[in-house]
Amino acid sequence: MDLKQLAEPFPAEDIEWRVSRSGIREGKPWAKVLAYVTARAIFNRLDIVCSIENWQNEYKPAPLGGVLCGISIYIDKRWILKWDGSDNTNIEAVKGGLSSAMKRAGSVWGIGRYLYNLDEGWAEFIHNGKHQAKIKDGNGKESWYKWDSPQLPEWALPKRTKIPSPKPEFNRNDAIKKIDALMIELKCNENYITQLQSQYSMVNSQKDFIEIQDVIRRENDA
Repeated sequence: MDLKQLAEPFPAEDIEWRVSRSGIREGKPWAKVLAYVTARAIFNRLDIVCSIENWQNEYKPAPLGGVLCGISIYIDKRWILKWDGSDNTNIEAVKGGLSSAMKRAGSVWGIGRYLYNLDEGWAEFIHNGKHQAKIKDGNGKESWYKWDSPQLPEWALPKRTKIPSPKPEFNRNDAIKKIDALMIELKCNENYITQLQSQYSMVNSQKDFIEIQDVIRRENDA
């Protein structure tokens, strides 16, 4: 059992976001959001790293309200127990309190603790966002808005997960202009230019553009 694996970052789909601050500025909503690992992801991480039979959790009331969660892991023939707790939440108070306490207890073992190093992010408000939040304007009026979470930095993702670089959009007109400029630069004869221009309808991707450039250069070197 390698307990260091408990602290490894989670994939983006195992992270949930909560609005920490919000408002309306110049008629548009804004919100700062915080990242948390889901309780289900914590269960799965414990199952994978410790195996199902080598960990357990328990709950008890906190001294001043809320709930405490303890996570025990069987290490070197004895159970090691660590506790943390949470207040009950405003929505589904008991269920939310149990879930929050589990997340806090998991962080004591290092699970998701790296997220404490993540700064608040800006929510992206779009009409078909995955999340929604009730935001109050300066007059106290509340309205619902949909938003998407910010992208996690690479250090907060598993090593095998790479953030895809956006592919540059292919612009056919720009590609054709570059091909014409290349033929002029290489001083291709007019018959060759006319013949090649008749095939411009086949230039529909960056790959086509690169291939036709290679053809021109090979013909020029011949």
